[in-house]
Amino acid sequence: MSNDHSTAYRRPHRSLKSKYKLSEALNQNETKSELVVTRKSTTKNLLVWAVILLMLLLLSSQQHEYNVRNVSDGDVIVKKVPEESENDANGESCLRPRRNSNAAVKSPLKPPFINLGMPKMGSSSLHNYFKCGGYKSVHWRCGERYCSECIREAIQAGLPPFSKCNITNIDSYAQIDRGPENLVQVNYLNEIVGGVPNATFILTFRNMTNWYMSMNNWQSIHSSEINMRQRFERANITGLPRGVGRNVSEFSHFYCEYVKRVREEVAKYPGRHELIEIDIEDTTVGWQMEEVFGTNHACWDKKNAAKHNGTVSVDELQRRY
Repeated sequence: MSNDHSTAYRRPHRSLKSKYKLSEALNQNETKSELVVTRKSTTKNLLVWAVILLMLLLLSSQQHEYNVRNVSDGDVIVKKVPEESENDANGESCLRPRRNSNAAVKSPLKPPFINLGMPKMGSSSLHNYFKCGGYKSVHWRCGERYCSECIREAIQAGLPPFSKCNITNIDSYAQIDRGPENLVQVNYLNEIVGGVPNATFILTFRNMTNWYMSMNNWQSIHSSEINMRQRFERANITGLPRGVGRNVSEFSHFYCEYVKRVREEVAKYPGRHELIEIDIEDTTVGWQMEEVFGTNHACWDKKNAAKHNGTVSVDELQRRY
């Protein structure tokens, strides 16, 4: 009986205990290996996502720089600055021309044609277009005087805008200002539109970056120290106070507000005035002009295009308002 008892409670064999320990150790090693593999996989995935995130940030940064890339000489080539998204009271873009819906009904329109656009926005092209079509056109000079001077004098005297210019039978006023210092179409817009009995007003458009670059690279033969853009900045213009006009965005905002004013003012005189809006950089502008004014599209050609290297600094493109 004692033999049976000792047999029933006999300790496990040492070799069996070793097997248990070995199996347990193997299981622990397998678990550790799985953890290491899992950690490595997680680390690898995190690195992949970090690289993807970095690439997205770089792409976003490039787009935020308005598609500007550096070149070896330190200049910056402007590919295209997005247009402002501001609209006028009718929800239409203030930096792109509206469709001239009236042209199909009332074409060809009759003179006088008065350009309310800005310098470096196609005034020379308009002047040559109307001359080519047989119209009598003036371009910033009204006879022996500057148009801006005689217009300002007449308005300040309470007279019709062109009454002191001493010229008659003019069909086209392709440019009535004398540069930024004498933007009568901006400073006396209400008086000009309200003081002319009947007229076809023209409002020209172009890409704001191209306009800015054109002014930045245009210098008068009388002043080699400052360019057209700097003259805008120094002049005190309605909607563009002195010191403003240092970058594309400030010019875009200025022209947008001016376009709104022109549209609202001309709209006050239905049946008396017409407003024709054109993009001078549109490849079909010649055909549009022919449809509206009746002069052959071949008469349209870009004149007085500024020769420049197509560069502008990053600072001048940054938004500061």
